[in-house]
Amino acid sequence: MSSTPASHFALGCLLGGVIFFLLYGFAPLDVTNVNWLTHSVDNEGLWDLTQHYLGWVYFRNSPWHFPFGLLDHLYSSPISIVYTDSIPLFAIIFKALSPILPETFQYFGLFGLICYMFMGGFGALIVRKFSSSCFISAIAAILFCISPVLTKRMFYHTALSAHFLILMAFCLWLYHDTFSIKKCCFFWCLLLSGSTLINPYYAPMVLGIYLCFCLQKLLEAKKKKKVLFYIAGFTFIICAVMNLVSYFVGFFYGHISASTGGLERLSFNLTQLFNPMNYLCDVTDYQYTFTPQSYSTFLPNLPLASGWQEEGFSYLGLGVILLLVLCLINCIYRKLTSNTPGIFNLSQKIAIWVCGVVFTFLALSPTITFGSKTLCQISYPKYIYYMLSIFRSCGRFIWPVYYGLLSLLLISCAHLYNKFKSKKILVVLLFCTLLQMVDLWPSFTYKYEAYHKELTEYSLELKDSAWKILGENATQIMFYPPTEFGIECDPHTSCVFETYALDYDLSLNISYLSRDMSSVADRKTLSHFKTRKEGASYPEIIYIFFDFSDIPDSAQSHLNYYLIDGYIVGTELTLQNCEVYTP
Repeated sequence: MSSTPASHFALGCLLGGVIFFLLYGFAPLDVTNVNWLTHSVDNEGLWDLTQHYLGWVYFRNSPWHFPFGLLDHLYSSPISIVYTDSIPLFAIIFKALSPILPETFQYFGLFGLICYMFMGGFGALIVRKFSSSCFISAIAAILFCISPVLTKRMFYHTALSAHFLILMAFCLWLYHDTFSIKKCCFFWCLLLSGSTLINPYYAPMVLGIYLCFCLQKLLEAKKKKKVLFYIAGFTFIICAVMNLVSYFVGFFYGHISASTGGLERLSFNLTQLFNPMNYLCDVTDYQYTFTPQSYSTFLPNLPLASGWQEEGFSYLGLGVILLLVLCLINCIYRKLTSNTPGIFNLSQKIAIWVCGVVFTFLALSPTITFGSKTLCQISYPKYIYYMLSIFRSCGRFIWPVYYGLLSLLLISCAHLYNKFKSKKILVVLLFCTLLQMVDLWPSFTYKYEAYHKELTEYSLELKDSAWKILGENATQIMFYPPTEFGIECDPHTSCVFETYALDYDLSLNISYLSRDMSSVADRKTLSHFKTRKEGASYPEIIYIFFDFSDIPDSAQSHLNYYLIDGYIVGTELTLQNCEVYTP
């Protein structure tokens, strides 16, 4: 059976939607259901999803600023919603629609459904270029949608679940000859802008795929100077548009450094394509702990150099590994027995190899590891290191390689079927897909159980009646440093007080964000306490202290200290029936 690319895309979207509903159910699509967001720690042990939802709520409650992506009250000055990982594209759209939306509204479930549907749709389109078989398109859609990399990220780090953006870039590469040059440039601009507005990590991935596409066109061109001129011009336009979009969403606003530490640890391990080990990260008492989890029914977990390498998780699955072996055997056999041309020409092969090598290198470096062993350490110049540290979770750069490899395997099968019309190819694909499902069953079970729990309505953890008195007499919450005992390593406390602050329309001097801004907040806070020591009064501020050993003396700070619900609270108010704390 054959049909149009549009029908293949629709089939893939349908299958993606079905897989989403099977794994996560219908509850996340209720836009007024926020229990699963406010209880995210009960889902997968992380507060991140709660942080993302609260970021959207603060953004929705903030007046419009310029740049348009700025929000109030989570920091001492407006910050971009980029740093709350609240999917800026959706946040801006739904904030504009806010007057007609319910008072309680969330779009994270809708975003998840779109991710799965587009994953299936664009996965089907990739193989449709090489075969009109709906069966192969359906298999491709399923294999892309049950990808362990997608399964891991969905609702764990929601904005990072838009893997369909990588497949869209592949489709633009494959189908570029169906568009005019101007339309092609427009679509690349649109894709890169959308990638930036969903999560900045996708921008270099899509841009890298675009540049490899340009390399192919340059190698194929007879008049290379003319083509190089066009490529340079289009690349300048695309990068300018992408930076303009970044500016409008507030990515460059304020004194926040986009670069941060951790580049050496958050990398890809050379074993991870065949390693089902996934780590679940938990932050408790300022300590990060990693719980090992297996995504495979059959293969054993392999050691990693660090739990932080969960960022490079890229297990192919046993079914895809078997398909890889069979395709390699077939490739070698045909090379030895025939001189028939391959699927791609030389220019395309070079571009594909460059794409794979560059992204693999970026994912591996600067510390290249194999299992628990460190093979080598690359010393980058400071400027290069700073630029790469903007995307410190470098292990994620293996995703274009991962999906590129899966695409090539499926393209090979589609090409063979289109050439020989052998049902054996369909049988092999079906068997590998069923094997993949059985192998990945532990991951499906884990996600199903995490998002099918009966959750009660969220209740504020701050139970003491003193919080009501404090909230009604304050306008701000100030967390006291030093940083190593602060919000940077305590998302739980951040989410608790963000929720509390919403109830009483309070602002915070710092909160748990995707980039650490506590050094500036610390300087401002320490400067603030100097003015307190000089006799200044700020009755509108509630002070929350982290480090019990570094609390200013009452005689100097002019504050009363209380122990309320496990938190040390400083206030100028005198509270009755509260446990007094003496520093």
